[in-house]
Amino acid sequence: MAPETAAPGRVRLVDEITDYLRELIVTGQLPAGTQLTQAELADRMGISRTPLREAFRVLENDGLIRPSNGNGTAEVVTIDANQLREMYELREVIDGLAARSAARAGFTKAAEKEARQLLRRMRSSIQPFDPSARIEAHAAFHSLIAEASGSRWVQEFIPLIRLSSAALYLPFIENPSVVSQVREGRRVSVREVMLNAQVGHEAIVAAIVDGDPRKAEAAARRHVAGTLQHVDKLDLWRTLIAEARAPRPFRRSPLPGQLAPRGA
Repeated sequence: MAPETAAPGRVRLVDEITDYLRELIVTGQLPAGTQLTQAELADRMGISRTPLREAFRVLENDGLIRPSNGNGTAEVVTIDANQLREMYELREVIDGLAARSAARAGFTKAAEKEARQLLRRMRSSIQPFDPSARIEAHAAFHSLIAEASGSRWVQEFIPLIRLSSAALYLPFIENPSVVSQVREGRRVSVREVMLNAQVGHEAIVAAIVDGDPRKAEAAARRHVAGTLQHVDKLDLWRTLIAEARAPRPFRRSPLPGQLAPRGA
């Protein structure tokens, strides 16, 4: 029996919707607590509920949404400090393996060019601090390393990598300037934290380009371990940002009238 000709197109549409909604969530355009209703989304996007239902299932498995109030409604989840710590403890292993495998396999010229472009984008997001740009470049950078590993098992963790890479910076989107940290009795600016992270990112790329698997793994694990120092601040950051929040009118989440085609 011949396969259904509509199946490949249907799969692509589900992937398109899933990627679109995931991006809105991890960039903070759909904040935690946002209610997503299949009927409303289907109407706005001009699609049926079937691919949305499947996209919701994928996003729920990714830990980005959870069922809410039934009737095809889901809620964007809140990632707290404990959950983020668990993600980064897992990522210390995953990112180390990804970097080691990428160094062994070698960067293609295209991958190396993209990695260096992402390094520049991350650096340019530091001053002035642009959390939205930071989220996009940071998630893309670590996903690229996983892709370059050549391991489909490592690549299965890319949704986790993207989510955890974004979640650390999501609190800053509303007010990038309100938060600073205290380390060893002195205040440390967000800029200083980002510059330290930049050194770690550059060390990972350098080791992969040099083809040194052991050095690449060590650099990646060291970078994630450094990030873990800041994870416990997540709930504090949210509290400080909420306290500094000025009252403002309610604004609907920026969902488009229809789903834009890929590459548009």
